[in-house]
Amino acid sequence: MSQSPRDRIAQRRQLQKQQSQIFLELLPVLDDLDRACNHWQQAQQQQQQQPADSSNWWRRLFPWTTQPTPDHPGELNAVVKSAYDGVSLIRQSLLDILERQAVTPIDTLGYPFDPSQMNAMGREASPEAPPNTVIKEILKGYRWQDRVLREAQVIVAEATDHQSSSS
Repeated sequence: MSQSPRDRIAQRRQLQKQQSQIFLELLPVLDDLDRACNHWQQAQQQQQQQPADSSNWWRRLFPWTTQPTPDHPGELNAVVKSAYDGVSLIRQSLLDILERQAVTPIDTLGYPFDPSQMNAMGREASPEAPPNTVIKEILKGYRWQDRVLREAQVIVAEATDHQSSSS
């Protein structure tokens, strides 16, 4: 027995709704991986700036660990780089999977504020950026096919006194 066109359309809509829900549930995982990558990058920079104090630095980075502190700064740097590389690979794998399903990030930094894709969380004076330009991204937005899956949360530049007086 074949389905009516109305039933097929309803089935397709239901499937799209389920897919959308799965993608929305995966985005916080991707956000966490982004935060982890940023954390490891910052940790690597801190370790390079303070190599002599590796013991305290290691304890601040891993307060729960019972493992001995690496003795040599190069060894510590290798541990941090390895962790960053691992998290980056996992993050990239998830991005690749989502991209194959037509889920793509919304580019925001340096672009004019677009309320159909972005949610302005605040405004900041920025002498470098034109007014209403996105200067910070708090939470990355994503698009699925031709619609916004999640709006980006951004900070938008506002006119400085210098910009408003020269206009």
